Amino acid sequence: MATVHRIDTSLDLTYLRCRSYGHAWDEFAPIDMEAPWYGWRLSLRCLRCQTERHDNIDFKGKVMGRRYIYPDGYQQKGVPKVIFREELFSKLRAKLEKSNSIGQEVPEPVKTRSRKKAAV
Repeated sequence: MATVHRIDTSLDLTYLRCRSYGHAWDEFAPIDMEAPWYGWRLSLRCLRCQTERHDNIDFKGKVMGRRYIYPDGYQQKGVPKVIFREELFSKLRAKLEKSNSIGQEVPEPVKTRSRKKAAV
């Protein structure tokens, strides 16, 4: 029996981009979090969707723990990444069609048999 996956089709385009391409991380210093007991914290925020990633790193550089904080409406549990990519491409294609930016589909060339040349 096939599993049917559905996503919220009104999902924000920035969320679809992050789910399809990956996050665009940049460092930031959170003001509302205490320092870790050991090591140091590397905090990253996505420039597109505002997801936060907080890594606790020991003094040798090993990641001891990782935590994500997602914006409201971002999480869609149990849906494979390919479903988000298909939805993103569907939205992008519709946008391109509106702006007349998609060319015609070119049919595949008809294969013909090549004739052997007669020996001279």
